[in-house]
Amino acid sequence: MATTTPVSDPTVVHMQVPPTSELTESQQAKPTTSLPYLPSKPARPSPLLKESELSSLLQYVSTWSLGKEGDKPALARDYKFAKFKYAVEFVNDMVKIINDDNHHPVIVLNFREVGVRTLTHVAFHESADGSQIRDQGVTAFDVRLAMRVEKLYEDYVARGYHFVPKPKASS
Repeated sequence: MATTTPVSDPTVVHMQVPPTSELTESQQAKPTTSLPYLPSKPARPSPLLKESELSSLLQYVSTWSLGKEGDKPALARDYKFAKFKYAVEFVNDMVKIINDDNHHPVIVLNFREVGVRTLTHVAFHESADGSQIRDQGVTAFDVRLAMRVEKLYEDYVARGYHFVPKPKASS
């Protein structure tokens, strides 16, 4: 992964946090660590994030990585849970966030593991002449979703629902 750009980088577009009164119940959950801000919902279509913008924003979701969904860049994260029912509950709670943002990632439920891959299908990049070319890839929508899902997972960790490997028995 590329090195992270400091938040004070003037080339990065900073998104404002809405007042708490405007946040949904799922956004107001009390995670074990707080997010410095939650980006507001971007306009559609959204511009693809430039590498410097993405590097800067990924510091807030450092457990996520830049991967692929098909042949397009996507944010990716896998979660492990102590029990299958916790994984299912996590997916159900994630659906509330996903519907609230109207942004629908790929979710794979495999026993106690949940994989999430997100990219924006209604995005664009600018051509050399300044025109907008429709494209797919990582936008502020994806970073926002990753932040909200990570916040949800932190709540699951606080309740002890995550997977903790058993220590190996010594011989």
